Amino acid sequence: MKFSPETEAFIQQYVRDLKEGNAIVFAGAGLSVEQGFFDWKRLLAPIAHQLHLDIEDEHDLSALAQFFVDTKGSRGEINQIIRDRYSSADIKVSEKHKILARLPIEIYWTTNYDELLEKALREVGKTPDVKISQHNLFVNLPRRDAVVYKMHGDISLAHDTVLTKHEYEDYNKKRELFSNAFKSDFVSKTFLFIGFSFTDPNLEYLISRIRIIAEENSKPDYYFIKRNEHPKKQNRDNIRANSLRKYGLNPIWIDSYDEIEDILKEVEIRYLRNSVFISGSAAIYDPYSTPNAETFLHTLSKRLSQENYKIVTGFGLGVGSAIINGVLDNMEEKRNKNIDHYIVMRPFPQIIPPKKDIQELWREYRERFIPLAGIAVFVFGNK
Repeated sequence: MKFSPETEAFIQQYVRDLKEGNAIVFAGAGLSVEQGFFDWKRLLAPIAHQLHLDIEDEHDLSALAQFFVDTKGSRGEINQIIRDRYSSADIKVSEKHKILARLPIEIYWTTNYDELLEKALREVGKTPDVKISQHNLFVNLPRRDAVVYKMHGDISLAHDTVLTKHEYEDYNKKRELFSNAFKSDFVSKTFLFIGFSFTDPNLEYLISRIRIIAEENSKPDYYFIKRNEHPKKQNRDNIRANSLRKYGLNPIWIDSYDEIEDILKEVEIRYLRNSVFISGSAAIYDPYSTPNAETFLHTLSKRLSQENYKIVTGFGLGVGSAIINGVLDNMEEKRNKNIDHYIVMRPFPQIIPPKKDIQELWREYRERFIPLAGIAVFVFGNK
């Protein structure tokens, strides 16, 4: 698929950031709406109706929520609406969620109350450390694969979500640690905003503070934005996009939201092409001699490692040791001791579980770890 020069530049940059561990995703409401969740207007429509207001005329939805709380004297009815709307939604994860979960992203930010991000991470076999309140920030989940910062709370604690005008105004007082964590990540990492309109007053404030500090040194971040069929509205979007560039936010223009999935797939494909799965298991190397075969395997893995490809191996008989030694040889020359940057080892299980065929077990095992690489090389397969 051919992409625009701007989209192509984003893909190249984001793949580079993924390789370096500097990529972050920020998920907004738009990523969840297509899965059955309501956008803010639909969510707050019953509130507007009770106040005898037209939801289409309301542009400051946090103020609308505040009007309702002030009228009722408490947030109880809003909390119930949030619980009802979220509990009745179909929470199947989208293909976009699955791709984002498969990518080697260690930090996710979201203003959404739903659990789609963490569910997607669990479905791909990862362990998410979900941060809902400030108390969660003091404790880290052991052996976590990713952190999900839910900066506006979670449906499980509907009463503690950020929604009303006063809650936005008090954010830096009651959720200051989230603000600090976000600013730290935003300064040093590359953000991809998905399903986000940049109308959130809290986030806009945080980004503006960072721009003032960074001045001209801010690095590029990216967001998706759909072209508008109406010329006047498109002109307004162009003006808005030019303004956001001052914050280091670069638009990825799309004609339909389906394009987001295509772009994310291309990001995943290109990232995986930096990993090579070397598969083989050999009792003998005929017609080659053992020294020649082992030298070849050692040289192959070392050269690939030198060219910055990550090696994926199942540690096959007669092959795995030579592959690993080639990678270790390159690491020694580069004086880099972080083996996770160079190789992924997934030795095949040898103990057969009860009522399980070993060939079936190995087939399932291959299906799990082969997708870790985008290129496969098969060698000496006689075992």
